Amino acid sequence: MYQPTNFIPTDLSINSWEDLKPYFDTLISSEVETSENLSDLIVHYSETLSVFHEQNAWSYINMSRETDNQEYLDRHELFATKIAPELEKAANTVEKLIVNHPKFNDLPDNRFGQLKKKLKRELELFREENVQLSAEIAKLSTKYDQLTGGLTVTLDGEEMPMPKAAVRLQSSDRQKRKEAWLAITEKRYSVKEKADSIYNDMIKLRVQSAKNADYDNYRDFSHDQLQRFDYSPQDAIDFQDAIEAHIVPLAKKIAETHREKLGIDKEDYRPWDTSGEPVGQDALKPFKTGSELLKHAIDIFGEIHPQFGENLKAMQSADLFDLESRKGKAPGGYNYGLETTGMPFIFMNAAGTHRDVVTMCHEGGHAMHTFLTNDESMIHYRDTPSEMAETASMSMELITAEKWNKFYNPKDHIRSRREHLEGIISFFPWCATVDAFQHWVYLNPDHTVEERDDYFEVLNSRFMTGIVNWEGYEHYRRNNWQRQLHIFGIPFYYIEYGIAQLGALQVYRLYKQDPKAALEGYIKGLSLGSSKPLPEVWETMGINFDFSADTLKELVEFVQQELNELQD
Repeated sequence: MYQPTNFIPTDLSINSWEDLKPYFDTLISSEVETSENLSDLIVHYSETLSVFHEQNAWSYINMSRETDNQEYLDRHELFATKIAPELEKAANTVEKLIVNHPKFNDLPDNRFGQLKKKLKRELELFREENVQLSAEIAKLSTKYDQLTGGLTVTLDGEEMPMPKAAVRLQSSDRQKRKEAWLAITEKRYSVKEKADSIYNDMIKLRVQSAKNADYDNYRDFSHDQLQRFDYSPQDAIDFQDAIEAHIVPLAKKIAETHREKLGIDKEDYRPWDTSGEPVGQDALKPFKTGSELLKHAIDIFGEIHPQFGENLKAMQSADLFDLESRKGKAPGGYNYGLETTGMPFIFMNAAGTHRDVVTMCHEGGHAMHTFLTNDESMIHYRDTPSEMAETASMSMELITAEKWNKFYNPKDHIRSRREHLEGIISFFPWCATVDAFQHWVYLNPDHTVEERDDYFEVLNSRFMTGIVNWEGYEHYRRNNWQRQLHIFGIPFYYIEYGIAQLGALQVYRLYKQDPKAALEGYIKGLSLGSSKPLPEVWETMGINFDFSADTLKELVEFVQQELNELQD
């Protein structure tokens, strides 16, 4: 693990901008004459950012764990709306000093090439007037987290958070499924107007930030802001088209097979049936408690690579897990890297489902990425692009699948692996839907709420299987986009999942052929962080950075072959 210099205390308590300001003042006033001086300045700048980002991480983690805790909400808002804006302006001054220094271009490209691209892009996009807009967007994002984190439903007299209620959608009792689906969907719909209002405000602020940076639209601004150096918005659109052509037919076939297993007529397959189990077959029940989930995960990761298991044990000892769903907890799951600790925090909403096993392995893959980059001195390289970060996590899902027998008997183990692979296929159309939806939203920013829901219906017709009968509940389907938190809080961060899934399938295919070589490539690739371009990192892993229609078609055939081999 990287050992920082004594430029800034790693345990510095940040309660206002004034606590950080002296360190930025020192950076800005540094005498930088040689390349070595400049290199030191970059490291000290990275260390200062790391101290801020760790405490900012904890403000978010604590807020998401208890969205009804006013103290946590206030501290998160302090970082998002008071400290971060001042840091952003000071950071821009430091980065100008670095990039404009005569020695900057002389720094060796082998080490600093990616940093040069990153810092130059950040300076190109920075506008001081956008700092306050970012703070306002962050405040709206917190408002959305509070809105959704506080949602509960009552089933059979028990009040429960949404993830726990969603477990009932897997029941073999159709009436129970319907009751749960209606309760969940009606509760989500009850906050539609508030969520629409939050999103409308977010759109206005984001569009303005793009205009301030001299962009015609927020879509293109966001693409550059996300530092997507290796593909274009048109490539993303082409990927959507490829999913429609090569994935949707197989997803429809999987859905039809599921309907037949349930014994439901074509006209009567309803939205509450899509996750249901046939009569006489219960949903997979891999564990009862979060501690049981973690124990098995540690064992599985340790069998794949001893250090992987030790990493999870270290996190457990440091109390860096919050796994079980409960009231007041924000939805979703994440792995949040702690920049000075060198370990991450894993957050999820486990409710005893197979999906939770997949999520644990997914976030565990992210965690291994954090560990494998924690000896990197520059935070800019520890912060990996999402396409690579998600390749790390999705690969781990597939690599661990063969060891899920820790959770299941032999028959259920095969079933769990089939469901996982079928889920990968079924995910791609939703990935394309979320991405295409946001392209339209930000290329047509003056749309009405009605027009927005109308367009989502168009995408439903294009990417969904079309076999579900929504009669009487069409208004819920039109609003279904609101269940995807990325659309609100992390715009355009979703196509990465699709791209990364293609990378993960390649890693898995290689792992089946040569586990040792695949694991070595995985570790080497992840260890690079973002110090090299994405195609080069994937090449180090033994895979190709290619999400063309041909690659998609080839990998879908591989998944189909795997499914054929995993017969009950």
